[in-house]
Formats: sequence, structure tokens, C-alpha cells
Amino acid sequence: MAAAALLKNNPNPSDEDIIAAMQGNLCRCGTYQRILNAVKKAAAATR
Repeated sequence: MAAAALLKNNPNPSDEDIIAAMQGNLCRCGTYQRILNAVKKAAAATR
């Protein structure tokens, strides 16, 4: 939901924008880089 809201308001977010938007989400599996890449991929797909 955080990623969807970010992309709705900012269709071309920087890495820093994505990290800030996802800050409240705790990932126990340690896949933060994969999450960052997924949000970037979703942003590219919606452009």
C-alpha cells in the first residue's frame, strides 16, 4: 500500500523517495534491495 501511494503521488521516485516511503515497513527477511527494485520496476511499467 505504501508503494502504491508513493507511485500515485510520484510516478518517477528516486531511490531516496522509495526508501523514505517504505521506512515504516519492517522486513524480517532482509530483502530491502529487492523491494526497492520492485518499486522501481513498477514505476517504469506505469510510465
